[in-house]
Amino acid sequence: MTTEQPVSRGLWVDTNFLKLWGSETVSLFGSAITTLALPLMAVQLLNATPAQMGYLGAAQFLPFLLLSLPLGVWVDRRRRRPLLVLANLGRALLLALIPLGAMLGWLRMEFI
Repeated sequence: MTTEQPVSRGLWVDTNFLKLWGSETVSLFGSAITTLALPLMAVQLLNATPAQMGYLGAAQFLPFLLLSLPLGVWVDRRRRRPLLVLANLGRALLLALIPLGAMLGWLRMEFI
């Protein structure tokens, strides 16, 4: 009677894990840069007042407050991977509009 142990390949050879890990690393790195760069840009380029900076800081929590419960129920009934990809692409597109707006001259505090 021999009991064979299953051979563990580890996470470093699992391509699905490596794709998820790599994409989330890039996404979190971009989020960290945005957290720092967006308020600095508002102050430097747009001369934001302290009140406007407070509104900008509070605005980052509005999606959590307004959308988390209904979208959480909706997401539970869908495949998650396409939603993750779509959400990250949508966020990247919206953030790409900020430097484009600065280059075209129509960037204002209300836009950010």
